[in-house]
Amino acid sequence: MFLPARFVRFALATALALAAACGRPQETPLPRHDAVRVAAGAGEVTEDDLARVQTAIDAELPSLQATFPGLPRAPFAVLVHGAREALPPHLAACLHPESPAFVVLGARQVHLVVGEVRRLGTPLRGVVRHELVHELLDQRVGAHGRRVPRWFHEGLAQLLAGDTYLGAREEDLAFAAIAGRLRNFVELAGDFPTDVTSLREAYAQSHSYVSWLARDYGVRELIEVAAAVDDVTAFEPALAHATGRSTAWLEERWRDYVLHGSGAPWRLAFDHCFSVLLLLFLPILVLALRRHLAKEAATGRRLAQREAAAAARLGDPPAEPPQAG
Repeated sequence: MFLPARFVRFALATALALAAACGRPQETPLPRHDAVRVAAGAGEVTEDDLARVQTAIDAELPSLQATFPGLPRAPFAVLVHGAREALPPHLAACLHPESPAFVVLGARQVHLVVGEVRRLGTPLRGVVRHELVHELLDQRVGAHGRRVPRWFHEGLAQLLAGDTYLGAREEDLAFAAIAGRLRNFVELAGDFPTDVTSLREAYAQSHSYVSWLARDYGVRELIEVAAAVDDVTAFEPALAHATGRSTAWLEERWRDYVLHGSGAPWRLAFDHCFSVLLLLFLPILVLALRRHLAKEAATGRRLAQREAAAAARLGDPPAEPPQAG
């Protein structure tokens, strides 16, 4: 019995499609109300705090799902805390100085401290978007999430949030590059430094490098680099394979961009232009001031001499010169 060729082609295509679908993870994201649970954590948290966080999530999550299709696949909690001081020690250790939130990778937990959000004056939606990027990236890479470098996590979160943490700027990087203080990215793969200046530079360096990579290779492509990490493949070889360039070449090109392509050194010079000019002209100002004071003193002496001479002509004793206190 012979089947029509059209039917055979259709059956074969259907079988191939089903086989491919069975070999892929489920790409359908959870409904939003099932994906995220907002709850009060430590300290004093009001219903209004929870409502504002929920509103920010509802506003930011859908737009991020275009960058992370099919996510979130697992539910996660957003725990809202009242103040840094209220956090238990094991959570307080995760909250960087001058930072209002953090994610516990692999635990499906976002922690947000509303007291720090208010103190720092950081827009809540920006904080929520930043932390959602961390969680979605962690879900995308799955069981090997801890092998994704910290600098990539922070750089991507800042890029997609459209803001930097701690006021990090490329101008700070230009100064660090000129001073030879830029860190190797191997140093930024794990924990970031803890002092505020070094921490700000680490955030700035992460943001600048990931933004530079994204301009040349694309955000979705970089996310797939992270997804390629497993027990055998580290992030750096995956990046080199995807870009066709060694990580040493990429980092050298990025450093050259910071110094010569970003415009940061010129912006840095302009920011400090007044201070530099003041230092250059300070000796001239001091000299002019000394001349002015000497001229006033000479004028005062001449006036005193004229008054003494006039008094002598009239037969009056000269007036006593004023005494310094």
